[in-house]
Amino acid sequence: MSGRLIALEGSGGRPMAVATKVLARELRRPDEETGSSAWDASDLFFQIAQGAHGLPGPSPRTLILLYASDLAFRLRWQIRPALEDGVTVIAAPYLETVIGFGRAAGLPTVWLREVFEFAPAADECYRVPEDGIAFDRRGTPANSFVEFSLAQLRKGPGIWDTEELRAGCLSHLKRMEARGKCRLVTRRP
Repeated sequence: MSGRLIALEGSGGRPMAVATKVLARELRRPDEETGSSAWDASDLFFQIAQGAHGLPGPSPRTLILLYASDLAFRLRWQIRPALEDGVTVIAAPYLETVIGFGRAAGLPTVWLREVFEFAPAADECYRVPEDGIAFDRRGTPANSFVEFSLAQLRKGPGIWDTEELRAGCLSHLKRMEARGKCRLVTRRP
């Protein structure tokens, strides 16, 4: 494929939208288009949110599998066709946000990596700087896989410390950056 796949990892919401725009501007090459692919392109999570109320939310394992299904849709209908046309695609989020969420929920890393074996490796990986983002500026369940999942776990049968899960997910992304596998998106003056 002649395009580039850029992973943008983070919990979502406005910070993710801003980082997507910053990356699109900074990574643009002459004579090359840049596009993006956001989670829930298949409307799977939207349909769940609109479904029957009062039912317990899905488990972390089920949420990961649902994300894998949505990612397969994104790859088939958005990402791969654009890459084949030479477009730089920013996938927001891609794999590491979801793997970080799964690890924070206690799912085995080997299982998480196996679930996403179908997804091609990103050419570059970035993360959204989320330290100090105020609660009211975070993503919402409608625009963030992490927030959607945490909202589902709050209404589920288990007792989950959702702030601890969020922190664990973001710690995974920080460790990726510390190991040089992911870079922080920064606005340049």
